[in-house]
Amino acid sequence: MSPSPEPAAPVPDRPSGHRLVGSERAQLAQAGYVVRERAFAPSDLDQIREACENMVARLIERDPGTPKIPAGSYCFQADPGLCTIVKWEPDHREVVQGVEPFAHFEPALRDWGCDPRFTDPMLDLLGVAAVELFTEKLNVKRARVGGPIVLHQDYPYWVGNSEDASEIATAVLFLDDATRDNGCLEVLPGSHRAGPRAGGGKRGFGGFELDPASVPDAALVSLEVPAGTVVFFGSLLVHRSAPNHSGGDRRTLLYSYQPAGRDASVVSLADLLGSRS
Repeated sequence: MSPSPEPAAPVPDRPSGHRLVGSERAQLAQAGYVVRERAFAPSDLDQIREACENMVARLIERDPGTPKIPAGSYCFQADPGLCTIVKWEPDHREVVQGVEPFAHFEPALRDWGCDPRFTDPMLDLLGVAAVELFTEKLNVKRARVGGPIVLHQDYPYWVGNSEDASEIATAVLFLDDATRDNGCLEVLPGSHRAGPRAGGGKRGFGGFELDPASVPDAALVSLEVPAGTVVFFGSLLVHRSAPNHSGGDRRTLLYSYQPAGRDASVVSLADLLGSRS
């Protein structure tokens, strides 16, 4: 989905210590996700946080001249100049909630997306010899105002914008310690084995969201992890995250990958925001 003027460079298979081990492969098959705590050092996180915050500040200062549009549970604004979408907090529309995509205009963050700590495990998740970026997202849950990411699978968002939405997987890097209080990631173990699920009945973009009543809270696992942790999962895992009620930010950087050489339809801004509820 990244509107890069040139094809994404494949990330080749390489021997390294970052490939999945047997126990992780078993967890992936059974639960649908893998957690690697503290995969990134504090010095790495300092650089990544700075790059992310600089990007957010730049976007806040810009005036793309487009409206902020409610869509499902979110509020989006197209930035045609940068070919990206900014997601704003629905109840605090001066606060950025997310940005996607960004690799085409933020080279430092594009380069982090090629780090083998992300890409080597992806070779095993997707079962291929090389991968490339499909899209990338920054989620920003600011202290006390960061809103929820509602229950969903990634799969329906990729359908129509990829050759095979089932062959896209995501790595989530936690830039801050994640707790229940600040809205950590919650996953439904084993949900990837049931295939795509029907939406919750909303119209337009909101139709991709799952009915929260369809999954008991007790069935979800809260991934309370330290900063620097990476969580890997495929497009069919059901997940969500709660609002941030804490006094600190909870930021995550997400890189989604597909097999190298695939056609990735560049989604127009009109397509992304054309179906609204």
